[in-house]
Order: sequence, then structure tokens, then C-alpha cells
Amino acid sequence: MVINMKMIKIEKFILLVLVLSLFSLQSVKSLGVSRPLPIDLRLLRGDTARFTFQIQAVTSADKLSCTYRPTALDPIMITFDQNEAIVDAGTLKDIYGTITVPNDAPIKLYNGNLELTCGPYVEVKDFSGSIIHQTINVMFPIEVVLQKEQRIAREIPLPEIEKSKASPIILVLIIIVLTLAIVGFYMSKKKKIE
Repeated sequence: MVINMKMIKIEKFILLVLVLSLFSLQSVKSLGVSRPLPIDLRLLRGDTARFTFQIQAVTSADKLSCTYRPTALDPIMITFDQNEAIVDAGTLKDIYGTITVPNDAPIKLYNGNLELTCGPYVEVKDFSGSIIHQTINVMFPIEVVLQKEQRIAREIPLPEIEKSKASPIILVLIIIVLTLAIVGFYMSKKKKIE
């Protein structure tokens, strides 16, 4: 009889998760994540640096359960302050981590990714989880260099504004209006003197 009660609980939980996950399908689609900051990471061998990124559930209708992991960054070690995050509906969640570059890491640009997997958070007594998940990959490049170069402010080219060419008719009209204004001003001064 005890085994049957456990089976009934498990079946109820699975049914509840299925129903809630189907209603929460839209919330998974409304997930966003920012690129890890700082964006331009240049580190020496043996360096350690902090970084942050943001899980964005602003348009989500449900609380989300999220996990994250770096990919394609070996042998660089990434550790997070939290291994998973619960993000309330309609909010942003900041995630912090630490990058450690081993002393023998090859000097090169590592074009890694941050893989974020989230799903609607379901919590029932003795059980929690989600069956619908969405995975987002965000670029996370890290460059291991021999020496840190001075960062030179890059000039961002401004888009060229196309200069409008005034038509000759408009220029002639402007000259006529200015001439009439000057003549009118001169004539009004002359009448006051007389």
C-alpha cells in the first residue's frame, strides 16, 4: 500500500508538471541574456578576473529555473558564485563568476560561449523542476595574451550626414527677403529721423 501511495504521488507530480509546463511554454520563449561583461577580456597567464551577465525574464509570465555553463574555453576555468538561479517573472537577475587562466594556457583567442538553459519553475512538496527548457548560447570570447597592451580608445566612425544642397531658387528668395528686411529697417529709421 505504501508503494502505491508513492506511485500515485509521482504520477500526480508528473501530471502537474506536464500541465503547468504546457501553460508555461510562452514564458520560456520570453527569455533573454546579456553578453558577459567586461566584453573585451584580455588576460595574462595566471590572471584571475570577475565577470557578470544578466538573465532577463522581464516579459516572462512565470518564475524560471536556470542553469549555465561555459563551452569551448578549456583550459580556462570558469566558476560561478551560484550554480543555478531562480528568476522571478518580470525581473532581471545578475549572475557573477570568476575566470582563472592557468599558467600554462596557450596564448590565443578563445571563442567560447555561455550556455544558459531555463525552464518554468515548478515546485510541489518534495518535488521541484521543469520539463520544458530553452537553451541560449551567448558569445564569451577570452583572449590570453603575453602582455597587456595599453587599451587605446578606438574612434567610432560617425555615419556621414548627407549634406542637403539648397536649390538656387531658395537661395535667391533668401537674398531677396534679407534685402527687403534691411531696406525696410533702413526706411523705418529714416522716417523716425525726419
